[in-house]
Amino acid sequence: TQEHVWPRLNKADLIATARKTWDERRGGRGVRLVGLHVTLLDPQMERQLVLGL
Repeated sequence: TQEHVWPRLNKADLIATARKTWDERRGGRGVRLVGLHVTLLDPQMERQLVLGL
């Protein structure tokens, strides 16, 4: 499983991550199931979590 968090989705990075995962997991064997989970960072989240102490 590869999991990454990006502030903005970048197609080239997404494809590179998918390729890396495929190559690592396949290892010369057949593959029955492929899953890819991408979490995009919420730009509002950082501002909401800052405590002005």
